[in-house]
Amino acid sequence: VFPRSSLMKEMKIHGHRLDVWPVYIPLVEADKLINIPVAKDHGLSTLTIGIKNWIGGVGGRRYALHQDIHQTIVDLAQFFKPTLTLIDATRILVSNGPSGGSASDVMVKDTLILSDDQVAADALGAGLFGIKAEDLGFIRLGERWGLGTSDLRQLNRKKVVL
Repeated sequence: VFPRSSLMKEMKIHGHRLDVWPVYIPLVEADKLINIPVAKDHGLSTLTIGIKNWIGGVGGRRYALHQDIHQTIVDLAQFFKPTLTLIDATRILVSNGPSGGSASDVMVKDTLILSDDQVAADALGAGLFGIKAEDLGFIRLGERWGLGTSDLRQLNRKKVVL
């Protein structure tokens, strides 16, 4: 379902940057939210992984969301509070994101990351790009505001190889 304006409702975000913003109603009414982003390069935020994917759940003046983008990303992640994040990193866009330019911008990783900690999922996803979690503003802020941890040693991790 395309998130058209008739499916948006002004909601109090209670963010550090975002106050009231139009939100896609089915996301607010859902009992559980499962965030399923595709991992990719992004020119402004460096990467789109789980936390940044929430920008797709809101409407309004989208250009304004890109001002102080890292805080905006965290405000939305704090509002939506997903039950699970499943990052699709089977093929990742490593350059020219978010839309890509050619097949050479894509790298096969054959990886899925599943977590109930959206910050940890993004921290692990960042590593697939050779980027340290602490080098991404939205991961640092997400951890600071209590959305999860980027310290992967604190997690009960399991690797499944098929």
